[in-house]
Amino acid sequence: MPIRTFLTPHEILSMIESVDNLRDKTILSFLSDSGCRVSELLAITPSDLDLERQEVSIIHLKRGAKKVCPSCNRTSGHSTKFCARCGADLSKIKAEGIQKRTRLISIGKDTASRLSDYLERTQIAPDNPIFPLSRQMVFYIVRNAAKAIGLAGKLFLNPQTGKHHYVHPHDFRSALAVSWLDYAGSDATKQKALQDALGHQSFDTTMRYNKLAPSTVRTVGDEVRARRFGRS
Repeated sequence: MPIRTFLTPHEILSMIESVDNLRDKTILSFLSDSGCRVSELLAITPSDLDLERQEVSIIHLKRGAKKVCPSCNRTSGHSTKFCARCGADLSKIKAEGIQKRTRLISIGKDTASRLSDYLERTQIAPDNPIFPLSRQMVFYIVRNAAKAIGLAGKLFLNPQTGKHHYVHPHDFRSALAVSWLDYAGSDATKQKALQDALGHQSFDTTMRYNKLAPSTVRTVGDEVRARRFGRS
């Protein structure tokens, strides 16, 4: 079986088309178009959307923010609901040091149209989440769509960890980054635009996605082989 590191545009479109309900189709379309994280998807409200301009305001909670258990002082992640040490309820505890960063991203006409149709049918209040789901449910939706087009099992390799995994929501983010960097080439302005779109504080984080598509490495490798041995 060939090594797979990212979803192709054809596979993404096939996954979206395989879904027969508007909610899930809209979720897949939005993930593929925006490259947002699952936590960001689930936090979006109608007031964050400007569908006429095809823009979305994304709020990202900075990683590293911690909750402190009032019973035993153990620190936990900002989304943790129960203390791992004493079992105390942390759902109403605010994370300490949490910072919000907002970025404005664009979406395509198809995604905007699906969002418009979905909001018209559901009549969600302006400040309520558009998709009131758990993270697990989003993973389930993505994996089912992948399975529907024959992408079942742990097909994808993470070059950084060396581990294989099932298709999951972050693969849409990776696929967008790979296509974007392939288009950007060595253009620093276009590379920087990807950093802004994905909401990375560090440009080094953005450039990690180059490892998923080793086309540049292959090209340089062929040039070196041609120079050394007269063939690629």
